[in-house]
Formats: sequence, structure tokens, C-alpha cells
Amino acid sequence: MINLTRGVPPVEVFPIEELIKASEKNLREDGKRVLQYLHAPGYPPLIEYLAKKHGVRKEEVVLGNSSLELLQFVTLTEMKPGDCAYIESPSYDRANTLLKRSGADVVGIPLEIDGVNLDILEKELKKRPPKLFYIIPDFQNPMGTTTCAEKRKQIAKWAEEYDFLVVEDAPYRELRYHGTAIPSIRSFAPDHVVTLSSFSKTLAPGLRTGYLYGREDIVKRITAWEVDTYIGSVTPTQGQVYEYLNQGFFEPNLNKLCDLYRPRLDTLLNSLDKYLPNAVYPRPEGGFFVGVTLPEGNSMEKLLPAAADAGFKLTDGRGFYLNPQDGDRFLRIPFCSLSPEEISNAIQSLAKIIVH
Repeated sequence: MINLTRGVPPVEVFPIEELIKASEKNLREDGKRVLQYLHAPGYPPLIEYLAKKHGVRKEEVVLGNSSLELLQFVTLTEMKPGDCAYIESPSYDRANTLLKRSGADVVGIPLEIDGVNLDILEKELKKRPPKLFYIIPDFQNPMGTTTCAEKRKQIAKWAEEYDFLVVEDAPYRELRYHGTAIPSIRSFAPDHVVTLSSFSKTLAPGLRTGYLYGREDIVKRITAWEVDTYIGSVTPTQGQVYEYLNQGFFEPNLNKLCDLYRPRLDTLLNSLDKYLPNAVYPRPEGGFFVGVTLPEGNSMEKLLPAAADAGFKLTDGRGFYLNPQDGDRFLRIPFCSLSPEEISNAIQSLAKIIVH
């Protein structure tokens, strides 16, 4: 059974020996602190490291048990039920769920090959500006698209003009296999943007170490909420991550990941070109996914059982849309956990059950 569902790193990329060394060093040198209750915002050495890396003050950084948890804290501290929130359409299914759970009136802004449709975004802003706009500008989940510099600047400008908060989720930003990086949205409007990230895709998901940086008053509210929720997030893994970073393991490992994932992305795009020429999809330069819109005549109701019969699993594309029917012909195809040969075989098998 070939799994084309979850976007997870392959287990063989986990730097287990280096993580053992990092954990042992941290526990021996600072074990009394990381094993005791430690209040939010989290383990101070890691906060200081991340503040320096991202060019912010340590008071502008808070750690959490994954960036997804920090997104939930943002929705709880920066919005109230009935507020308006925007999200890309399609977007990360769990972000859709969290925004709905918050009680917000959630509006989907259609996603194009280079970011959201600015005309529709402007129309929605004139009708009802949001309190929060959740966006994944680099190698978006599930599409794989990257928001171009011009659209980033415009979103930042409108955030200032209409006074809303952009939540810039950047878990894939460092996983670039081609091309050059684009300045973050936060770089254009730092007072109106908070950035989320984690080490789930670049190190190991099980560490559950996420972080947020942004305006100090926002970080203080999230920190207070975190303290009231569970005192503080898990610190032994934060100490482990800090030592891993501090010993210089991260960059060499990141280069290995990019070298491993680059041919897998290239194989997926080449296979789609060859076997699904009538499908519509972007050409990502990094990340974990390629989002594919299938030709008319396909539907999830027919495709999911047909795929199971053919020996592979697919993610139901309807979960990435606020209106599920909009995703009836949408597939998110992850490529990082499969070898180039498996990717090629999977797309060939997929092509056999798709209406062309």
C-alpha cells in the first residue's frame, strides 16, 4: 500500500545519534532546570538563540508544543467569537478547524499560483476586514505555492491600513530546493505580523517544539494564556533542540534534507507532466506537497475507494476547503516520504483510475 496522505518526514532522516548527544549534553549540564517546572515563554537559551536567528528581541519569542498549538493560542488571545478571520482557500485542514472552533466567521480567499487573489481579498476587506489572516506564504500546505514578493508587500500594506493581524506560518520556509528565498511578510509590516514555525519538518515531528515571534504585547498575552493552561510547554525537548542547534548540527542536516527531497519533488512534477497532463498544479520550489486539481468528471466519492482498490491511499481533498465541495477534485500529493521510484509508480497508478 503506497501512502499518499500525510506529509511527514521519512524516518530514515531523523538525526538520532546527534539528538542523543544533544540531549545527553543538555541533561548533564542543565538537567535540573529542564526537568523542573519551567514557566512560559519556555527554555531561555532556545528563546535567545531563535531571537538572534530571526533578528528580534527575546521578549518577542514564545515557545510551545508545536506551532499548531501556538496557532490555537493566537486564536484564543487575539480573537473573540464572532470576529472575522481570513484563510487561504485551500489551506491546512487543521488551521481551518482551529479557526472554526474559535467561533470566528471564517472567510476563504482563493489561492492562485503566486498567492491569494488580491482582487477578491480587497473586496472582502472593504466588506468586513478580519481580525486575523492566516497564511502559509512559503510552499503552502496543501498547494505547494509560494506567495510572490509583490503580493506579500500588498498584504502587509493592507494589514497596516485595515489594522488586522497576519499569522504567517512558515514551517517549510527553510526547505527550499530550487530558486531563492523571498522576504517574509513580517519584514514588510512587523507590527502587524506574527510568524509561526517549528522543528517538525526540519528535525523531527515528535519533538513537538514550535515557536512564535512577533510584537511583544501579543507574545505576552500568549505567554499568559500558556501559563494559565499548563504552566509551560515541554522543556527537555526544547533543551535538546537548543543543544542540537548550538553544536552546529542543524545546517548540515538541513542541506542533507534538501539534497534528498529535491529529486523527489522533481520526479513528482515530471510524473505529473507525463501521466496527468490535463490536471492543474503549481510547480513548487520546495516544501512537502504539490496540490493537484483533477479534470472535470472526477470526484472524491469515486476516487478514494478506487485508489484503495489500486493499492494506495489518498487524502480527501475536501478537508482543505471551508466549503468541502470546492475540494471535490483536489488532491494533495506529498512526496518527501517516498523514493523517486515509488513516486513515479504511484502517479502512473493514479493516472489509471482518473477520468481524463
